[in-house]
Amino acid sequence: MYYLVAAEFDRDPFLMFELRGLSKAELQKELAKSPLGRALVSQLQEEEIAPEHSPSFYTRPEREAPEGELDIKTFWSGKKRLPASPPVPRVSTPSGQESPVPAILIKKQGDYPAFWDKDVSFIETMEDFYRQVREKNRKRL
Repeated sequence: MYYLVAAEFDRDPFLMFELRGLSKAELQKELAKSPLGRALVSQLQEEEIAPEHSPSFYTRPEREAPEGELDIKTFWSGKKRLPASPPVPRVSTPSGQESPVPAILIKKQGDYPAFWDKDVSFIETMEDFYRQVREKNRKRL
């Protein structure tokens, strides 16, 4: 029984709305009241394109001759050099040395991201966490 109902829904999905008392025309009229609904209604009114028969399920690659002389070094390194990496931002420590900015990726996202529901600063919490990890693993490095 359930298989027959599912088959009918597959054949006509609007049957689900008709069973609840909403015809296809009324549904389209209600949908046309919003911008998204108008886009959906316009898609429903378009004619279906008949599928084209294909002799194979797989595409056949086409061979193309390489441009100019093929050099292995050029192949692996590319024709253009990559741009230089930007310098790593650094801050001065109390001892006068410069070190990378702690938690720089975290700082780029802002102090109170959407998932952070605590009253304390997310950046300060993460800086403290980074400091603890660095001090704990200093002996291993």
